[in-house]
Amino acid sequence: MEINEIRADEGMRPRLYIQQSDRLEAIREVHKGFNQDIARSIETGDVTTVKSTLCDLVAETLAEPRAGMLQALPGTMDILVSGYSKQPSILRTFATISNKDYSTVIHSVNVMALTLSYAFFTGLSLRETKRLGLAALLHDVGKTEIPSEILSAPRKLTAEEFEIIKSHPAIGNRLIREINRLGDDIALGALEHHEKLDGSGYPQGIKKISFCGQLIGIVDCYEALTNEERPYRRARDPMDTLKLLKEDVEAGKFSRRLFEKFCYSLI
Repeated sequence: MEINEIRADEGMRPRLYIQQSDRLEAIREVHKGFNQDIARSIETGDVTTVKSTLCDLVAETLAEPRAGMLQALPGTMDILVSGYSKQPSILRTFATISNKDYSTVIHSVNVMALTLSYAFFTGLSLRETKRLGLAALLHDVGKTEIPSEILSAPRKLTAEEFEIIKSHPAIGNRLIREINRLGDDIALGALEHHEKLDGSGYPQGIKKISFCGQLIGIVDCYEALTNEERPYRRARDPMDTLKLLKEDVEAGKFSRRLFEKFCYSLI
């Protein structure tokens, strides 16, 4: 239908509707293109392009997690795990590739890479590795519903703002479990990654935490402290960070066994 300029200028345009099934099919096609680019870059050994393309894909996906867009990510994880299963050492450097602006997307991709490195180092099955990697990639999906002015605040958060931030694990759990239906194991990574074994974590303050939640919690802390720079806090040296996390292990917040294996996976 042609719309003349006068009608367009006056906002007299017809309302267009897209069926959800068509929308999801279009999303799958977009993801297919991203996945093909990632697979090609893995084959050529272009790690920088793999990370850049993956960040673009994740950014596109997290833009509308309520639209079912997360359902295309398992295919991406298949490509990453298959591509790097024979060269897992690359994943240890994958997370250190610098990006112009640190963001939730970059943090999530880095946490995924370090988690996959742990999975390969400890000899988990390919299925377990893929599920763990997907949980790590989506652990902060709940932040998509946190106001951007709080997420990117160039200062320490107020008590009220921090309470809002603390809602993101529960939001992520709901987005993964109920809306995108990716499975309870993936949802637990989002729900429990801020819980602590001594019950001092959030949002539930539980002491019995899943393996997925415990591991992603350790990796999440390590990655955030070593890579994120803010006006009030600079990124820490990796060894200093591990020493700091060891104090939390000694205090009973993290599993000693998981922490030690994580340390060895970084070598």
